[in-house]
Amino acid sequence: MLLPLNADESIDENSFRNQVDFAIQMGAVGVCAPAFGTEFYKLSDPERYRVARILVEQTAGRVPVFISTGSGSTHSTVEFSRYAESIGADGLMVVAPDWCSLGVRELTEFYEAVCRSVSIPVMVQDADFTGAGLPAKLFVDLAERCPNFLFAKLEVVLPGKKCAEIIRASGGRLQVLYGMGGIAVIDGLAHGACGIMPGSGLVDVGAEIFRLYDSGDAAGAKALSYRLQPFLVFALQHLELAIYIEKRVLVQRGVFPSDRMRRPTVYLDNEYQKQAEELVSYVIALSRDIQASSAAGT
Repeated sequence: MLLPLNADESIDENSFRNQVDFAIQMGAVGVCAPAFGTEFYKLSDPERYRVARILVEQTAGRVPVFISTGSGSTHSTVEFSRYAESIGADGLMVVAPDWCSLGVRELTEFYEAVCRSVSIPVMVQDADFTGAGLPAKLFVDLAERCPNFLFAKLEVVLPGKKCAEIIRASGGRLQVLYGMGGIAVIDGLAHGACGIMPGSGLVDVGAEIFRLYDSGDAAGAKALSYRLQPFLVFALQHLELAIYIEKRVLVQRGVFPSDRMRRPTVYLDNEYQKQAEELVSYVIALSRDIQASSAAGT
């Protein structure tokens, strides 16, 4: 989920609820917040808790809800995780604390404490956008000790080998999802990933990629994913840019009234704004093509 904002940068709760409905309508099989896309690193703790409650309420059991509860300490992460479970979340997504460098032992202890604090499934978010991320052994060892650790989300460079190793070494017990907007979805499918976690603006395109692949049309799935590449390559130059351009898509699709970002954020000059608008128009046209083909039964 993305974060719609009012003019004073407070959370636009009605638009957030509209976004939940839109994502499910477009084919999302699960929803998650408040994570990077929700600008969680700019939210106060009361705001993170509020976003979690709104997400659970608005989803109303239609699809599973994962609450992203990672923070800078084990104590606050456990506290938020227990709250998420108490309000009806179906699972947790937990990013490792990265404000200071920690070793494998410390991170394993962190995740084990979180897993043992709740009974609902836990997903480890391996968010190292420019590196190799956490070692596969951490995932496998944690799964052996914590029965509710069931998912890994990989947002790392060249994730395929790690994806396959996690699945193999865990005996298929761990399921792997890809992040980073789904830019490597075909790599994920080739290495055994079960899904992607993109932003909400183009869920229908991602859903169509999986429909094609699951129906045996791997070539069609690959071709469609390649059509998304110009948009994703531009967006993934910077985290704030990725969030902003996704908000632009939601504005154009009538879900958000504004693409406002919480400050500080990246500044885009007129040329970058023009590039962003062209790409937004391009992917919305792509979405319309998919809807038209679906309506025609092709």
